[in-house]
Order: sequence, then structure tokens, then C-alpha cells
Amino acid sequence: MPVIGVTGSFGSGKSLVAAMFKQRGASVFDADKAVHVLLAGKGPAVKSIVAVFGKEISGKKGIDRAALARVVFDNPKKMKRLTGILHPFVLREAEIFIRRHSMRRLVVLDVPLLIESGWVRMVDRVVVVKAGVTQQVERVFKRAGIRRQDALKRIKLQMPLRKKLKYADYVVDNRGSQADTDIQVQGIIDDLKMNDRKKKV
Repeated sequence: MPVIGVTGSFGSGKSLVAAMFKQRGASVFDADKAVHVLLAGKGPAVKSIVAVFGKEISGKKGIDRAALARVVFDNPKKMKRLTGILHPFVLREAEIFIRRHSMRRLVVLDVPLLIESGWVRMVDRVVVVKAGVTQQVERVFKRAGIRRQDALKRIKLQMPLRKKLKYADYVVDNRGSQADTDIQVQGIIDDLKMNDRKKKV
């Protein structure tokens, strides 16, 4: 089965879509969770990040993610530098994950910056999840308590949706109900299976 990359703007619902793939038997690599591990305790990326951004963003449990966010989300250059530190670590974990799982089942990479970071080369198909900006802001506030102003800043730091859609093999419109989204995910699964059967004939 192919490797699928799921991406979308901040709060678009890409993790929901990835979870729907998982419910159907896919192995899902969550890039955000991988970053959490890298930043926790004495994680592999902690020393490198503290060396660049200072001890004020660190604590007993590793990197203070809220403090780090305040530093980087108002500064595109610092955000780029942070991404440059984290990217090689997360990429290595993703490559290991693909090798372990791709021979047995569908692999889904749930990656916010799939396109921006060049991970498109690692996947066979790209799924872009879209939603309205108002929905995105409401979702991230409910999920993480992030205020509208801060949410909009994060959205603007990412590649515009119109550009992401140019890379899409499939588009999931997550502006409706979860049931509607689920139907679209099943449609992608069905299409992938059909294409897989054609290759075997």
C-alpha cells in the first residue's frame, strides 16, 4: 500500500482525518507527537533549542512549549530556525516508521508542514484538509485555548491553502459534519484500493 501524507492549515482538522484513516487500519505517524517527545524532559532536541533560544524557554519537564511559541510565532526567522533544528529529528523518526509499517499496511504521515518541509518526496499521495478560517480559529481555541489573534498568526505563518491545494491528490473538505468528512476519507480508501488492484492485474 502507498504512503499518504495528510496536511492542512492550523486547525483545519488534519489530525481528525488521520484518525479516520487509523480507524480503517492505517498506521499513522503523528509529527506533532514526535515533536512533543523531542521537546520533553531530556529529549534529543532540547539542548539544541536551548542553545539557540535561551534557558528561559526550558523547565523541569523540558522545553516550555508556550514560552517557545511566544518567541517564535511573532518572528518568521526564528520560526524557520526552530523548524531547521526539529526537522532532521522528526524526519529520521518518520523514515524509521515508514520502514517498519509500509510493507504491511497503509501508512499515513500526519504532518502540518508536509509541503513546506519537502516531505512530499516521501509520500505517494497527498491529502490536503481544508476548512474555513473561522472554523480553524474556533477549533484551536476549544482544543488548546489559543486566542483568535494568536491562531491567526500561526495560520499566516503557514503556506496559504491555495498553494497547498496545488500539491493535493485528494482534498478533504472539513467544513461540514464529521460524518461528511468520514465519507470522504472512506472514498479515498476505496480509490487507493482500486488503484492497488489495478497495479496487481
